[in-house]
Amino acid sequence: MKRREFLTASTAGLAALATPTTAMAQNQKNTEYIEVRKYTVADENKRNKLVEILDAALIPALNRQGLKPVGVMIPDAKAERELKYALNVFVVVPHKTTETFVDVNANLVADTEYRKAAAPIFNTTSKDPVYTDCETFLLRGFPTIPSMETPKFGSDRVYQLRLYRSFNIERNDAKVRMFDVGGELPLFRELGLNPIFFGNIVAGSRMPAFWYMLGFDSPEKRDEAWKTFVSHPKWQVLKNLPEYADTATEVDNIMVTPSPGSQL
Repeated sequence: MKRREFLTASTAGLAALATPTTAMAQNQKNTEYIEVRKYTVADENKRNKLVEILDAALIPALNRQGLKPVGVMIPDAKAERELKYALNVFVVVPHKTTETFVDVNANLVADTEYRKAAAPIFNTTSKDPVYTDCETFLLRGFPTIPSMETPKFGSDRVYQLRLYRSFNIERNDAKVRMFDVGGELPLFRELGLNPIFFGNIVAGSRMPAFWYMLGFDSPEKRDEAWKTFVSHPKWQVLKNLPEYADTATEVDNIMVTPSPGSQL
């Protein structure tokens, strides 16, 4: 084979090997980022106090930075395997760029209005903090849902945060493809499992993994939608396809309700 023919054939072979996610990644230049903060508190009283401060101080301060809508989510951890989230509070923040994520805390410290409103956090000591830990995940939106969505729900609205973790990056990539090009995400939309965001973790713990959040008008609507989904013929076919086997090997399913001041 001549050198030119070999190079042409090699290039074609590499193109054929490119995965759908590789191609989609090239079209993700305008994809937004989502910050998920997980606060940990010592007890329920501290959790209630933290939620009040987040509503009164953090949400307005983030809005002044141009970050909105901001969600404050309180776990309703009743299932035994989700009890580990009973003393957590989640905050969800959309970012147009990574720069706003990098600068967010420095801007909060420089915001005198925020520091005044958040005085109960700052006017304390290490022996009695409002919260004991804050873990941050930076997510990048999936290609078919590149930014946060804000469907309108009623006053009884509830949400679900779900973490899907895989045992290596290739299997995590396969699970992302299952949603994006495999048809799982369109089926969610069809059956009333309303997406708020889907984002791969690009910085944070539990990697490789991704978070997503769904919204519902009520707990009853949530249960009804999931019941329809798990028995749907499309899902029965999709979940048994070999290319998606052994992907999300660890799943955390967290029922959450919005705080009084949450913008989601």
